[in-house]
This record gives sequence, structure tokens and C-alpha cells, in this order.
Amino acid sequence: MAASQNFRSAFNGFNREDVVHYLEYLNTKHTNQVNQLTAENEALRAQVAALPDLESQQLLVSSLENKCAELARQLEEAQARCAELEQTQVQPEETPVQEPVLSPSASDELEAYRRAERIEREAKERAELVYFQANSVLTEATAKVDGISADITEMADKVMIQLTQLQVAVGSSKQALQDASSIMGAIRPNK
Repeated sequence: MAASQNFRSAFNGFNREDVVHYLEYLNTKHTNQVNQLTAENEALRAQVAALPDLESQQLLVSSLENKCAELARQLEEAQARCAELEQTQVQPEETPVQEPVLSPSASDELEAYRRAERIEREAKERAELVYFQANSVLTEATAKVDGISADITEMADKVMIQLTQLQVAVGSSKQALQDASSIMGAIRPNK
């Protein structure tokens, strides 16, 4: 609208139609900007609403930490029992001695002790494996929470930028309308 920016002179002021067309142009431009920014704002709000809830992520991390703490406690108990068994275990003498012939009940007790020791060792290995698996899950959950937090921060920054742009557009439209109003006042024919 190059013609609307160069107002034609009429007798006692500007051509009224040029001014009206210019004001309509400004109003349309402002309305389009507001509609565009409003649509972008709604789209970003929908994206933010679609993100997983931070509280649910924190609850998941909390429950995993509790499981990890429980497994660590069980591991410590198993290690303590293992240490007790190692301390009570009979140390072999340095000189070879023929093993005495054990009675059937003593032989059964020795076999039971060996089974218990083997089960303790297997339990310790399983507890360590569970501990490392839980630690891995916690690490992954922490990484996901960090990623989601970064995404939310990025989206919040975008929303703030767009809101600032909307403020600027509204401010410039307001100023344009005030300028147009002052122009209308200036071109008003004297009565």
C-alpha cells in the first residue's frame, strides 16, 4: 500500500479516503499479528501440557531410590553374615593332617554348612547384581528427568520470547492507532 503511506493533499488537509484506508491497513496488520502470536502461544501451551508431569517423574525417582536403599541394606546384611561365617570358619592347619572319619551326623552338618556358605555367596552375588541394575535404572531416570527439565526450560523461554513479541506488537499497534488518531485530529476540517 504505497499509496496509503503518501497521503494526497486535499483542500484544507489530507484526502479522507487515504487516511481511512491507511487506518484499515494498520488495523488488519495488527489483527493478523495478534492472531498469529495467539495461535503460536496456544500451540506451545499444548506442547507444554503434553509433557510428562514433573511430579510423576520425581515420584518414580523417589521410589527407585527407596528400592536401591533397601537393596543396599540387604547387601550389607548379607556381607555381614558372610563376614561372620568367614570368622567362624575353621582355619586349616599348616601341617597336613589326615581328616578324621566323621560320624554321619557330623558329615551332614559339614555338608549343610558348605551348602549354606554357597547359598550365602550366591545371594551376595545376586544382591550386587540387583544393586547395579537399580543404580543403572536410577541413572537412566535421572538423565530422562534432566532432559525433560531442559525441554521445559527451552519451551518456557520460547513462550516468554513470543509473549514479549506479542507485547511489542500490541504496543506498536497501540502507538500506530494513537498516531492515526492524532493525524485524524490534525486533518479534521475546521467548523
